[in-house]
Amino acid sequence: MNPLIKLVILAVVQGLTEFLPVSSSGHLVIFKNQLGVESQNAFWEIILHFGTLLAVFIFFRKEILSILKSVIVSVRRLISGGKITDLIRDDLHFRIFLLILVGTIPTGLIAIAFKNTFEALFNKPVLAGLMIMVTGTFLWFTKSVDKKTVNKEGISFIDALIVGVVQGIAIIPGISRSGSTISAACFRGINRGLAARFSFLLSIPAILCATVLEYKEIVALNGKGLFYVAIVISVSALVGYFALRWLVGIVERGRLYMFSYYCWGIGVIGIIISLA
Repeated sequence: MNPLIKLVILAVVQGLTEFLPVSSSGHLVIFKNQLGVESQNAFWEIILHFGTLLAVFIFFRKEILSILKSVIVSVRRLISGGKITDLIRDDLHFRIFLLILVGTIPTGLIAIAFKNTFEALFNKPVLAGLMIMVTGTFLWFTKSVDKKTVNKEGISFIDALIVGVVQGIAIIPGISRSGSTISAACFRGINRGLAARFSFLLSIPAILCATVLEYKEIVALNGKGLFYVAIVISVSALVGYFALRWLVGIVERGRLYMFSYYCWGIGVIGIIISLA
Protein backbone atom coordinates (compact mmCIF):
# COMPACT_ATOMS: atom_id res chain seq x y z
CA MET A 1 0.00 0.00 0.00
CA ASN A 2 1.20 3.51 -0.84
CA PRO A 3 2.77 5.21 2.24
CA LEU A 4 0.63 8.32 1.73
CA ILE A 5 -2.57 6.25 1.72
CA LYS A 6 -1.49 4.65 4.99
CA LEU A 7 -0.92 8.07 6.54
CA VAL A 8 -4.27 9.37 5.25
CA ILE A 9 -5.99 6.37 6.90
CA LEU A 10 -4.21 7.25 10.16
CA ALA A 11 -5.31 10.89 9.74
CA VAL A 12 -8.95 9.83 9.39
CA VAL A 13 -8.60 7.58 12.45
CA GLN A 14 -7.03 10.46 14.40
CA GLY A 15 -9.73 12.92 13.35
CA LEU A 16 -12.52 10.55 14.38
CA THR A 17 -11.01 9.38 17.66
CA GLU A 18 -9.21 12.45 19.05
CA PHE A 19 -12.39 14.09 20.32
CA LEU A 20 -14.56 11.02 20.72
CA PRO A 21 -13.64 9.48 24.11
CA VAL A 22 -12.13 6.31 22.67
CA SER A 23 -8.39 7.16 22.72
CA SER A 24 -6.87 8.34 19.46
CA SER A 25 -3.39 7.28 20.62
CA GLY A 26 -4.56 3.73 21.32
CA HIS A 27 -6.23 3.48 17.90
CA LEU A 28 -3.13 4.90 16.20
CA VAL A 29 -0.88 2.32 17.86
CA ILE A 30 -3.15 -0.53 16.72
CA PHE A 31 -3.62 0.84 13.18
CA LYS A 32 0.09 1.66 12.80
CA ASN A 33 0.89 -1.91 13.73
CA GLN A 34 -1.55 -3.33 11.18
CA LEU A 35 -0.57 -0.92 8.38
CA GLY A 36 3.14 -1.38 9.01
CA VAL A 37 3.81 2.32 9.62
CA GLU A 38 7.01 2.62 11.62
CA SER A 39 8.58 5.63 13.39
CA GLN A 40 11.41 5.75 15.88
CA ASN A 41 9.47 8.00 18.22
CA ALA A 42 6.01 9.55 18.43
CA PHE A 43 6.60 11.85 15.40
CA TRP A 44 3.51 10.96 13.37
CA GLU A 45 1.31 10.81 16.47
CA ILE A 46 2.31 14.41 17.28
CA ILE A 47 1.76 15.59 13.69
CA LEU A 48 -1.68 13.95 13.66
CA HIS A 49 -2.56 15.57 17.00
CA PHE A 50 -1.49 18.96 15.64
CA GLY A 51 -4.01 18.50 12.84
CA THR A 52 -6.86 17.96 15.26
CA LEU A 53 -5.57 20.90 17.32
CA LEU A 54 -6.37 23.10 14.32
CA ALA A 55 -9.95 21.80 14.56
CA VAL A 56 -10.04 23.05 18.17
CA PHE A 57 -8.80 26.48 17.05
CA ILE A 58 -11.52 26.69 14.41
CA PHE A 59 -14.35 25.41 16.62
CA PHE A 60 -13.46 27.58 19.65
CA ARG A 61 -12.04 30.52 17.65
CA LYS A 62 -14.28 33.15 19.28
CA GLU A 63 -13.51 31.98 22.82
CA ILE A 64 -9.78 31.69 22.10
CA LEU A 65 -9.69 35.24 20.69
CA SER A 66 -11.57 36.51 23.75
CA ILE A 67 -9.05 34.80 26.04
CA LEU A 68 -6.10 36.32 24.15
CA LYS A 69 -7.66 39.79 24.28
CA SER A 70 -8.33 39.43 28.02
CA VAL A 71 -4.72 38.40 28.65
CA ILE A 72 -3.42 41.49 26.84
CA VAL A 73 -5.82 43.81 28.69
CA SER A 74 -5.09 42.14 32.04
CA VAL A 75 -1.31 42.42 31.60
CA ARG A 76 -1.73 46.14 30.91
CA ARG A 77 -3.86 46.52 34.03
CA LEU A 78 -1.28 44.65 36.11
CA ILE A 79 1.49 46.92 34.81
CA SER A 80 -0.69 49.91 35.72
CA GLY A 81 -0.95 48.67 39.30
CA GLY A 82 -4.06 46.49 39.14
CA LYS A 83 -4.47 43.53 41.49
CA ILE A 84 -4.48 40.05 40.06
CA THR A 85 -7.20 38.99 42.51
CA ASP A 86 -9.49 41.66 41.06
CA LEU A 87 -8.73 40.52 37.51
CA ILE A 88 -9.48 36.89 38.37
CA ARG A 89 -12.78 37.93 39.93
CA ASP A 90 -13.87 40.40 37.24
CA ASP A 91 -12.55 38.91 34.00
CA LEU A 92 -13.92 35.44 33.17
CA HIS A 93 -11.66 34.88 30.16
CA PHE A 94 -8.52 35.85 32.08
CA ARG A 95 -9.54 33.38 34.79
CA ILE A 96 -9.96 30.67 32.12
CA PHE A 97 -6.44 31.46 30.87
CA LEU A 98 -5.02 31.01 34.38
CA LEU A 99 -6.99 27.77 34.83
CA ILE A 100 -5.52 26.42 31.58
CA LEU A 101 -2.06 27.45 32.78
CA VAL A 102 -2.55 25.66 36.11
CA GLY A 103 -3.85 22.54 34.37
CA THR A 104 -0.95 22.54 31.90
CA ILE A 105 1.76 22.51 34.60
CA PRO A 106 1.18 18.93 35.87
CA THR A 107 0.68 17.69 32.30
CA GLY A 108 4.03 19.16 31.28
CA LEU A 109 5.86 17.79 34.31
CA ILE A 110 4.49 14.28 33.74
CA ALA A 111 5.31 14.41 30.02
CA ILE A 112 8.90 15.56 30.65
CA ALA A 113 9.54 13.11 33.50
CA PHE A 114 8.26 10.09 31.59
CA LYS A 115 8.95 11.12 27.97
CA ASN A 116 11.09 8.11 27.02
CA THR A 117 8.76 5.69 28.81
CA PHE A 118 5.67 7.06 27.04
CA GLU A 119 7.34 7.00 23.60
CA ALA A 120 8.29 3.34 24.09
CA LEU A 121 4.63 2.51 24.80
CA PHE A 122 3.61 3.71 21.33
CA ASN A 123 4.99 0.44 19.93
CA LYS A 124 2.98 -1.84 22.25
CA PRO A 125 -0.44 -2.52 20.64
CA VAL A 126 -1.49 -5.08 23.28
CA LEU A 127 -1.02 -2.52 26.05
CA ALA A 128 -2.94 0.04 23.98
CA GLY A 129 -5.85 -2.40 23.73
CA LEU A 130 -5.86 -2.94 27.48
CA MET A 131 -5.78 0.80 28.17
CA ILE A 132 -8.68 1.42 25.77
CA MET A 133 -10.68 -1.01 27.91
CA VAL A 134 -9.66 0.98 30.99
CA THR A 135 -10.93 4.11 29.24
CA GLY A 136 -14.25 2.35 28.65
CA THR A 137 -14.53 1.65 32.37
CA PHE A 138 -13.97 5.33 33.22
CA LEU A 139 -16.69 6.32 30.74
CA TRP A 140 -19.12 3.76 32.17
CA PHE A 141 -18.88 5.29 35.63
CA THR A 142 -19.99 8.69 34.27
CA LYS A 143 -23.42 7.06 33.90
CA SER A 144 -23.70 6.92 37.70
CA VAL A 145 -23.03 10.65 38.09
CA ASP A 146 -26.31 12.28 39.06
CA LYS A 147 -27.30 15.13 36.75
CA LYS A 148 -28.22 17.16 39.82
CA THR A 149 -24.65 16.97 41.16
CA VAL A 150 -23.02 17.91 37.83
CA ASN A 151 -24.05 21.56 37.95
CA LYS A 152 -21.02 23.63 38.95
CA GLU A 153 -20.88 26.55 36.54
CA GLY A 154 -17.30 27.40 37.50
CA ILE A 155 -13.95 25.62 37.68
CA SER A 156 -11.67 26.04 40.69
CA PHE A 157 -7.89 25.98 40.51
CA ILE A 158 -7.94 22.64 42.35
CA ASP A 159 -10.27 21.30 39.66
CA ALA A 160 -7.88 22.51 36.95
CA LEU A 161 -4.91 20.91 38.71
CA ILE A 162 -6.68 17.53 38.99
CA VAL A 163 -7.80 17.57 35.36
CA GLY A 164 -4.24 18.53 34.36
CA VAL A 165 -2.82 15.50 36.19
CA VAL A 166 -5.36 13.27 34.45
CA GLN A 167 -4.37 14.76 31.08
CA GLY A 168 -0.73 13.95 31.84
CA ILE A 169 -1.59 10.32 32.60
CA ALA A 170 -3.63 10.18 29.38
CA ILE A 171 -0.39 10.37 27.36
CA ILE A 172 -0.34 6.58 27.85
CA PRO A 173 -1.63 5.09 24.56
CA GLY A 174 -5.16 3.80 25.05
CA ILE A 175 -6.15 6.27 27.77
CA SER A 176 -8.46 8.76 26.09
CA ARG A 177 -7.41 12.35 26.79
CA SER A 178 -10.85 13.81 26.13
CA GLY A 179 -12.70 10.94 27.81
CA SER A 180 -10.58 10.94 30.97
CA THR A 181 -10.41 14.71 31.42
CA ILE A 182 -14.14 15.27 30.79
CA SER A 183 -14.96 12.37 33.13
CA ALA A 184 -12.66 13.77 35.83
CA ALA A 185 -14.31 17.18 35.53
CA CYS A 186 -17.79 15.62 35.78
CA PHE A 187 -16.73 13.62 38.85
CA ARG A 188 -15.73 16.99 40.35
CA GLY A 189 -19.31 18.19 39.77
CA ILE A 190 -18.55 20.53 36.87
CA ASN A 191 -21.29 21.20 34.33
CA ARG A 192 -20.89 18.78 31.40
CA GLY A 193 -20.76 21.47 28.71
CA LEU A 194 -18.16 23.45 30.65
CA ALA A 195 -16.18 20.25 31.30
CA ALA A 196 -15.99 19.54 27.57
CA ARG A 197 -14.94 23.11 26.69
CA PHE A 198 -12.24 23.19 29.34
CA SER A 199 -10.94 19.77 28.29
CA PHE A 200 -10.45 20.86 24.68
CA LEU A 201 -8.99 24.27 25.56
CA LEU A 202 -6.58 22.55 27.96
CA SER A 203 -5.28 20.40 25.10
CA ILE A 204 -3.96 23.45 23.20
CA PRO A 205 -0.73 24.20 25.10
CA ALA A 206 0.08 20.50 25.57
CA ILE A 207 -0.14 19.68 21.85
CA LEU A 208 1.59 22.91 20.82
CA CYS A 209 4.54 22.15 23.11
CA ALA A 210 4.76 18.57 21.80
CA THR A 211 4.79 19.89 18.22
CA VAL A 212 7.53 22.41 19.00
CA LEU A 213 9.68 19.59 20.41
CA GLU A 214 9.46 17.90 16.98
CA TYR A 215 10.49 21.14 15.18
CA LYS A 216 13.95 19.88 14.21
CA GLU A 217 12.58 16.69 12.68
CA ILE A 218 9.96 18.61 10.69
CA VAL A 219 12.57 21.04 9.33
CA ALA A 220 14.82 18.11 8.37
CA LEU A 221 12.13 16.65 6.07
CA ASN A 222 12.51 16.92 2.29
CA GLY A 223 9.83 18.19 -0.09
CA LYS A 224 7.99 14.85 -0.22
CA GLY A 225 8.04 14.52 3.56
CA LEU A 226 6.66 18.03 4.05
CA PHE A 227 3.92 17.26 1.51
CA TYR A 228 2.95 14.18 3.51
CA VAL A 229 2.89 16.24 6.72
CA ALA A 230 0.64 18.88 5.10
CA ILE A 231 -1.83 16.23 3.83
CA VAL A 232 -1.93 14.44 7.19
CA ILE A 233 -2.57 17.68 9.10
CA SER A 234 -5.31 18.79 6.68
CA VAL A 235 -7.22 15.49 6.75
CA SER A 236 -7.05 15.07 10.54
CA ALA A 237 -8.16 18.70 11.02
CA LEU A 238 -11.17 18.37 8.69
CA VAL A 239 -12.40 15.07 10.09
CA GLY A 240 -11.65 16.22 13.64
CA TYR A 241 -13.77 19.36 13.30
CA PHE A 242 -16.95 17.41 12.53
CA ALA A 243 -16.19 14.83 15.23
CA LEU A 244 -15.77 17.67 17.75
CA ARG A 245 -19.13 19.19 16.84
CA TRP A 246 -20.78 15.80 17.35
CA LEU A 247 -19.12 15.06 20.68
CA VAL A 248 -20.00 18.39 22.34
CA GLY A 249 -23.69 17.61 21.81
CA ILE A 250 -23.27 14.07 23.18
CA VAL A 251 -21.49 15.31 26.33
CA GLU A 252 -24.12 17.96 27.03
CA ARG A 253 -26.83 15.27 26.85
CA GLY A 254 -24.93 13.13 29.37
CA ARG A 255 -24.40 10.25 26.93
CA LEU A 256 -20.63 9.90 27.34
CA TYR A 257 -21.00 6.43 28.87
CA MET A 258 -22.30 5.03 25.55
CA PHE A 259 -18.74 4.92 24.22
CA SER A 260 -17.73 2.46 26.94
CA TYR A 261 -19.19 -0.44 24.94
CA TYR A 262 -17.14 0.52 21.91
CA CYS A 263 -13.95 0.86 23.99
CA TRP A 264 -14.37 -2.59 25.53
CA GLY A 265 -15.07 -4.14 22.15
CA ILE A 266 -12.28 -2.47 20.17
CA GLY A 267 -9.85 -3.09 23.04
CA VAL A 268 -10.49 -6.83 22.93
CA ILE A 269 -10.34 -6.90 19.12
CA GLY A 270 -7.10 -4.91 19.11
CA ILE A 271 -5.47 -7.30 21.58
CA ILE A 272 -6.57 -10.39 19.63
CA ILE A 273 -5.37 -8.99 16.29
CA SER A 274 -2.05 -7.85 17.76
CA LEU A 275 -1.37 -11.24 19.34
CA ALA A 276 -2.40 -13.04 16.16
